Amino acid sequence: MDTLTPVTPSAAEALAPLLGLVAFLLSTLVYYSIKAAIFGRKREAYIENRQRSILAKLFQEWWIWLWTPVERFCLRLRLSPDAITTAATFVVAVSAVLIASGHFSSGGWVFLAGSSFDFIDGRVARATGRVSRAGAFLDSTLDRVGELFVFGGLAVAYRQSWVLFAALLAAGAATLVSYARARGEAVNAGDTVKIGGMQRPERIVLTGIPCALSPISDLLFGAGAGRNVVAGALTVLAVLTTLTAIRRTWSIYHALRLQDPTPAQPPFRLADVFGLESARSKKKAAR
Repeated sequence: MDTLTPVTPSAAEALAPLLGLVAFLLSTLVYYSIKAAIFGRKREAYIENRQRSILAKLFQEWWIWLWTPVERFCLRLRLSPDAITTAATFVVAVSAVLIASGHFSSGGWVFLAGSSFDFIDGRVARATGRVSRAGAFLDSTLDRVGELFVFGGLAVAYRQSWVLFAALLAAGAATLVSYARARGEAVNAGDTVKIGGMQRPERIVLTGIPCALSPISDLLFGAGAGRNVVAGALTVLAVLTTLTAIRRTWSIYHALRLQDPTPAQPPFRLADVFGLESARSKKKAAR
């Protein structure tokens, strides 16, 4: 990890736009929380149907509400859901390049923005009656591609550090989590395909926010602290995602074992253990 050095006043002044953006987001979160407390929460089926998450439902609903103007803009332009999905992947690819080149903050914000289209494309599809299996397949596939881009960017950024292995582990575990769900759904494993707390929204938050706010870490704790915070968050993400992959794989396997018909077992006979029955059969056949 990097050695921490003091941050100069000029560097702190350069953070003013970032601090303003953070203040804006926090103010909208407070406003939405008060609004939800007075008028009730607008429950989203996408959120309600998810398994337990480290992200509070209120936080997830706030983020969807925050992106409502973008959703309406896409509807006015009559953009197809597939076009939104594809454009989002290009945006995430740009974020990966920024992160790989060491521009963690800008890369983190671009990644959060691009990843937010993950729910916008689906909402646009439902609003316009254009839900399709082809679109769902494209969305799921490009989601995986986008994640691999970003973990690849982090691997490049930390290529001379042990954090490289955390990035590779996170990439592999995230792929396994998604693959286990896809295969589980294909063989009708039920709700077990959703088990595990480190799913894609959680991975986006745990990757994007530390990157986006890394300059603030530098301001508070000294230059280089931001990279250390990102490294720590990436390590935690890698471990938790690996545990999710293991838990989900085992849960799906166990559920399918219970669904499979159990073949009738022949009665136990000691003669079979020592091969005596086989020897008798051979003698009868020889007669």
